[in-house]
Amino acid sequence: MRYLFTLLFTLTLLQTMAQSPEITFSTKKGTDREKEVIPKVQEILNKYDLTKWVFTDKIIIEAFAIPHSHPVLTLNTKPQSQDELLSTFLHEQIHWYVDENKSSEQKAIAEFKKKYKNVPFGNREGAKDEYSTYLHLIVCYLEFKSMVDLVGEERAEKVMRDTNHYTWIYETVLKDRKSIGKTLAKNKLNLVD
Repeated sequence: MRYLFTLLFTLTLLQTMAQSPEITFSTKKGTDREKEVIPKVQEILNKYDLTKWVFTDKIIIEAFAIPHSHPVLTLNTKPQSQDELLSTFLHEQIHWYVDENKSSEQKAIAEFKKKYKNVPFGNREGAKDEYSTYLHLIVCYLEFKSMVDLVGEERAEKVMRDTNHYTWIYETVLKDRKSIGKTLAKNKLNLVD
C-alpha cells in the first residue's frame, strides 16, 4: 500500500511538472533581490497548470520596475502574496493574448466607449491614457476570470479589491462582470469561460 501511494504521488508530481510551461528567466541587474523572485514564480508554475495563460516564455525580473508585458514581460521585486504574484503574472501574460487578437480588442473597446463615456486615466484609478484604460477593462476582466479558475472567486476578488492601482478598472470589472464578460465573448476574447 505504501509503495502504491508513493508511486501515485510521484506520477502526480511528474504530471504537474510536465504541465508547467518552460519559462526563461533573467534579471536586470543580477541582484539577490531580483534572483529571489525567480523561485517564487517557478513555485506558481509548478503549483498551477498555467499552460493556457503563457503567451511569452521570457521573463525579466527588475527591482522597482512597474510590471509590464512588452517588449519583454517584466516582473518586479515588490513583496507580494502568492495570489498577488500569480495575478500579476497572469495580467502581463494576458496582455500578450489580447495583443494577438487586435481586431477583437478594438471591437470590444468600441463597445466599452459607448458604455463608459468618461473613464479615468493618468492616475491610480485608470491606466496611463484613455485607450489603455479601455484596454485594461479587457485585460483585468480576463485576469479576474483566470484567477477565479485557479484560486476561486473569493481569493480572486480579494486580490482585485486590495490592488492600489487601476482601482476604477478593477471595481468596474467586479461590478459589471456579467456585461463585460458578454462583450468579450461576443468579440471572441474567450481565454476563459
